[in-house]
Amino acid sequence: MSSRLVSAPPGTERGDLNPKVYAEDTLTLIEALFDEPPTVFGFSAGAITTLELLARHPEHLRRAVVHEPPALGLLPDAGRHRDALEAVRTAARTQGMAEAARLMTEAMTALEPASHFPDLRHPGDWLGGYAETVPEPPTPELLELLSLLGELQPLFLEHILIPFATHEIDLAAIGAAGGRLAPAAGIGSRGYLPYRAAAALATGLKLPLNEFPGGHLGPIERPAQFARGLSAVLEGR
Repeated sequence: MSSRLVSAPPGTERGDLNPKVYAEDTLTLIEALFDEPPTVFGFSAGAITTLELLARHPEHLRRAVVHEPPALGLLPDAGRHRDALEAVRTAARTQGMAEAARLMTEAMTALEPASHFPDLRHPGDWLGGYAETVPEPPTPELLELLSLLGELQPLFLEHILIPFATHEIDLAAIGAAGGRLAPAAGIGSRGYLPYRAAAALATGLKLPLNEFPGGHLGPIERPAQFARGLSAVLEGR
Protein backbone atom coordinates (compact mmCIF):
# COMPACT_ATOMS: atom_id res chain seq x y z
CA MET A 1 0.00 0.00 0.00
CA SER A 2 1.39 3.37 -0.94
CA SER A 3 2.54 5.86 1.66
CA ARG A 4 2.12 8.80 -0.70
CA LEU A 5 1.93 12.22 0.85
CA VAL A 6 -1.05 14.15 -0.48
CA SER A 7 -2.33 17.66 -0.33
CA ALA A 8 -4.04 18.14 2.98
CA PRO A 9 -7.84 18.58 3.03
CA PRO A 10 -9.28 21.41 5.14
CA GLY A 11 -8.47 20.99 8.82
CA THR A 12 -5.35 18.87 8.32
CA GLU A 13 -1.71 19.65 7.68
CA ARG A 14 0.36 19.26 4.56
CA GLY A 15 2.11 15.92 4.72
CA ASP A 16 -0.74 14.15 6.52
CA LEU A 17 -1.74 10.79 5.09
CA ASN A 18 -5.25 10.49 3.73
CA PRO A 19 -7.63 7.53 4.19
CA LYS A 20 -9.10 8.18 0.73
CA VAL A 21 -5.68 7.67 -0.86
CA TYR A 22 -5.15 4.48 1.14
CA ALA A 23 -8.57 3.21 0.03
CA GLU A 24 -7.75 3.84 -3.61
CA ASP A 25 -4.38 2.13 -3.21
CA THR A 26 -6.13 -0.86 -1.64
CA LEU A 27 -8.56 -0.97 -4.53
CA THR A 28 -5.61 -1.07 -6.95
CA LEU A 29 -4.22 -4.08 -5.09
CA ILE A 30 -7.59 -5.83 -5.10
CA GLU A 31 -7.99 -5.35 -8.84
CA ALA A 32 -4.46 -6.63 -9.46
CA LEU A 33 -4.52 -9.63 -7.13
CA PHE A 34 -8.10 -10.96 -7.02
CA ASP A 35 -10.45 -12.29 -9.64
CA GLU A 36 -13.41 -11.98 -7.28
CA PRO A 37 -14.20 -9.51 -4.48
CA PRO A 38 -12.23 -10.53 -1.37
CA THR A 39 -12.99 -10.27 2.32
CA VAL A 40 -11.02 -7.48 3.98
CA PHE A 41 -10.08 -7.23 7.66
CA GLY A 42 -8.77 -3.98 9.09
CA PHE A 43 -8.13 -2.80 12.62
CA SER A 44 -7.46 0.61 14.12
CA ALA A 45 -6.37 3.03 11.36
CA GLY A 46 -6.63 0.16 8.88
CA ALA A 47 -10.29 -0.13 9.79
CA ILE A 48 -10.80 3.51 8.79
CA THR A 49 -9.28 2.70 5.38
CA THR A 50 -11.56 -0.33 5.09
CA LEU A 51 -14.65 1.75 5.86
CA GLU A 52 -13.64 4.29 3.22
CA LEU A 53 -13.10 1.50 0.70
CA LEU A 54 -16.51 0.02 1.49
CA ALA A 55 -18.23 3.40 1.19
CA ARG A 56 -16.61 4.21 -2.17
CA HIS A 57 -16.25 0.80 -3.84
CA PRO A 58 -18.63 -1.70 -2.19
CA GLU A 59 -18.83 -3.87 -5.30
CA HIS A 60 -15.15 -4.75 -4.88
CA LEU A 61 -15.64 -6.27 -1.40
CA ARG A 62 -17.38 -9.48 -0.47
CA ARG A 63 -17.17 -8.76 3.26
CA ALA A 64 -15.46 -6.20 5.48
CA VAL A 65 -14.63 -6.77 9.16
CA VAL A 66 -13.51 -3.60 10.96
CA HIS A 67 -12.00 -3.88 14.43
CA GLU A 68 -12.17 -0.73 16.59
CA PRO A 69 -11.93 2.01 13.96
CA PRO A 70 -11.10 5.17 15.96
CA ALA A 71 -13.83 7.18 14.27
CA LEU A 72 -14.14 10.13 16.62
CA GLY A 73 -16.83 11.83 14.56
CA LEU A 74 -19.33 9.14 15.53
CA LEU A 75 -19.09 10.08 19.22
CA PRO A 76 -21.08 12.85 20.91
CA ASP A 77 -17.95 14.09 22.72
CA ALA A 78 -15.72 14.05 19.63
CA GLY A 79 -14.30 17.54 20.26
CA ARG A 80 -12.57 16.78 23.52
CA HIS A 81 -11.11 13.56 22.11
CA ARG A 82 -9.71 15.43 19.16
CA ASP A 83 -8.13 17.92 21.55
CA ALA A 84 -6.50 15.04 23.42
CA LEU A 85 -5.08 13.58 20.21
CA GLU A 86 -3.87 17.00 19.09
CA ALA A 87 -1.94 17.13 22.37
CA VAL A 88 -0.39 13.77 21.45
CA ARG A 89 0.76 15.12 18.08
CA THR A 90 2.14 18.30 19.65
CA ALA A 91 4.06 16.26 22.21
CA ALA A 92 5.50 14.06 19.47
CA ARG A 93 6.89 17.16 17.77
CA THR A 94 8.08 19.11 20.77
CA GLN A 95 8.63 16.76 23.73
CA GLY A 96 9.58 13.43 22.21
CA MET A 97 8.03 10.02 21.64
CA ALA A 98 7.97 8.95 25.30
CA GLU A 99 5.69 11.80 26.33
CA ALA A 100 3.57 11.40 23.19
CA ALA A 101 3.15 7.68 23.90
CA ARG A 102 2.12 8.44 27.48
CA LEU A 103 -0.53 10.91 26.32
CA MET A 104 -1.68 8.48 23.62
CA THR A 105 -2.21 5.72 26.16
CA GLU A 106 -4.04 8.15 28.44
CA ALA A 107 -6.33 9.31 25.62
CA MET A 108 -7.15 5.82 24.37
CA THR A 109 -7.64 4.09 27.70
CA ALA A 110 -9.60 6.65 29.72
CA LEU A 111 -12.64 4.69 30.86
CA GLU A 112 -16.03 6.16 30.02
CA PRO A 113 -19.42 4.94 31.23
CA ALA A 114 -21.19 2.95 28.55
CA SER A 115 -24.62 4.50 28.25
CA HIS A 116 -25.60 2.21 25.41
CA PHE A 117 -24.24 -0.96 23.85
CA PRO A 118 -25.48 -2.35 20.56
CA ASP A 119 -26.44 -6.00 20.32
CA LEU A 120 -23.29 -7.99 21.12
CA ARG A 121 -22.18 -11.19 19.42
CA HIS A 122 -19.36 -13.45 20.53
CA PRO A 123 -18.63 -15.55 17.44
CA GLY A 124 -16.59 -18.69 17.84
CA ASP A 125 -15.84 -20.78 20.91
CA TRP A 126 -13.34 -18.49 22.64
CA LEU A 127 -15.61 -16.96 25.30
CA GLY A 128 -16.03 -20.04 27.48
CA GLY A 129 -13.29 -19.99 30.11
CA TYR A 130 -11.78 -16.85 28.61
CA ALA A 131 -11.37 -15.10 31.98
CA GLU A 132 -8.87 -17.79 33.04
CA THR A 133 -6.67 -17.36 29.96
CA VAL A 134 -3.71 -15.04 29.44
CA PRO A 135 -2.28 -13.31 26.36
CA GLU A 136 -0.19 -15.56 24.14
CA PRO A 137 3.62 -15.11 24.18
CA PRO A 138 4.88 -13.23 21.12
CA THR A 139 6.68 -15.16 18.41
CA PRO A 140 10.05 -13.97 17.04
CA GLU A 141 8.25 -12.83 13.88
CA LEU A 142 5.83 -10.77 15.93
CA LEU A 143 8.64 -9.19 17.95
CA GLU A 144 10.33 -8.20 14.69
CA LEU A 145 7.08 -6.66 13.44
CA LEU A 146 6.58 -4.73 16.68
CA SER A 147 10.11 -3.38 16.40
CA LEU A 148 9.34 -2.12 12.89
CA LEU A 149 6.12 -0.51 14.07
CA GLY A 150 8.05 1.21 16.84
CA GLU A 151 10.32 2.77 14.23
CA LEU A 152 7.24 4.09 12.42
CA GLN A 153 5.74 5.64 15.55
CA PRO A 154 6.79 9.22 14.70
CA LEU A 155 5.10 8.96 11.30
CA PHE A 156 1.96 7.55 12.90
CA LEU A 157 1.67 10.12 15.67
CA GLU A 158 2.47 13.12 13.47
CA HIS A 159 0.76 12.29 10.16
CA ILE A 160 -1.71 9.39 10.56
CA LEU A 161 -3.36 9.66 13.98
CA ILE A 162 -5.31 12.90 13.48
CA PRO A 163 -6.38 12.59 9.81
CA PHE A 164 -7.55 9.00 10.28
CA ALA A 165 -9.25 9.45 13.67
CA THR A 166 -11.11 12.56 12.45
CA HIS A 167 -11.99 11.20 9.01
CA GLU A 168 -15.71 11.54 8.27
CA ILE A 169 -17.39 8.15 8.02
CA ASP A 170 -20.12 8.00 5.35
CA LEU A 171 -22.72 5.93 7.20
CA ALA A 172 -25.30 6.36 4.44
CA ALA A 173 -22.99 4.95 1.76
CA ILE A 174 -21.86 2.09 3.99
CA GLY A 175 -25.46 1.29 4.90
CA ALA A 176 -26.38 1.23 1.21
CA ALA A 177 -23.65 -1.37 0.60
CA GLY A 178 -25.86 -4.08 2.06
CA GLY A 179 -24.78 -6.68 4.59
CA ARG A 180 -21.07 -6.56 3.81
CA LEU A 181 -19.91 -4.94 7.05
CA ALA A 182 -19.18 -6.60 10.39
CA PRO A 183 -18.15 -4.10 13.11
CA ALA A 184 -15.97 -5.58 15.85
CA ALA A 185 -14.27 -4.64 19.12
CA GLY A 186 -12.16 -6.31 21.78
CA ILE A 187 -13.84 -7.44 24.96
CA GLY A 188 -10.88 -6.03 26.86
CA SER A 189 -11.52 -2.57 25.41
CA ARG A 190 -14.97 -2.03 26.87
CA GLY A 191 -15.39 1.58 27.93
CA TYR A 192 -12.29 2.76 26.08
CA LEU A 193 -12.33 5.21 23.18
CA PRO A 194 -11.80 2.75 20.26
CA TYR A 195 -14.49 0.41 21.62
CA ARG A 196 -16.94 3.28 21.99
CA ALA A 197 -16.32 4.30 18.38
CA ALA A 198 -16.90 0.74 17.15
CA ALA A 199 -20.10 0.54 19.19
CA ALA A 200 -21.26 3.88 17.75
CA LEU A 201 -20.59 2.59 14.24
CA ALA A 202 -22.63 -0.56 14.90
CA THR A 203 -25.45 1.44 16.46
CA GLY A 204 -25.51 3.96 13.62
CA LEU A 205 -25.86 1.16 11.07
CA LYS A 206 -28.23 -0.95 13.22
CA LEU A 207 -25.76 -3.84 13.19
CA PRO A 208 -24.58 -6.11 16.02
CA LEU A 209 -21.12 -5.54 17.44
CA ASN A 210 -18.88 -8.60 17.29
CA GLU A 211 -16.69 -8.88 20.39
CA PHE A 212 -13.34 -10.58 19.93
CA PRO A 213 -10.70 -11.71 22.45
CA GLY A 214 -8.22 -9.16 23.78
CA GLY A 215 -8.30 -5.42 23.57
CA HIS A 216 -7.45 -2.94 20.85
CA LEU A 217 -4.46 -5.08 19.85
CA GLY A 218 -6.33 -8.37 20.09
CA PRO A 219 -4.84 -9.80 16.86
CA ILE A 220 -1.38 -9.32 18.43
CA GLU A 221 -2.18 -10.17 22.06
CA ARG A 222 -4.23 -13.31 21.43
CA PRO A 223 -3.75 -14.35 17.78
CA ALA A 224 -5.07 -17.92 18.06
CA GLN A 225 -8.18 -16.96 20.03
CA PHE A 226 -8.74 -13.94 17.82
CA ALA A 227 -8.48 -16.10 14.70
CA ARG A 228 -11.22 -18.39 15.98
CA GLY A 229 -13.58 -15.46 16.52
CA LEU A 230 -12.76 -13.89 13.17
CA SER A 231 -13.21 -17.21 11.36
CA ALA A 232 -16.63 -17.61 12.94
CA VAL A 233 -17.67 -14.18 11.66
CA LEU A 234 -16.46 -14.97 8.16
CA GLU A 235 -18.29 -18.29 8.21
CA GLY A 236 -21.51 -16.65 9.43
CA ARG A 237 -21.56 -18.49 12.75
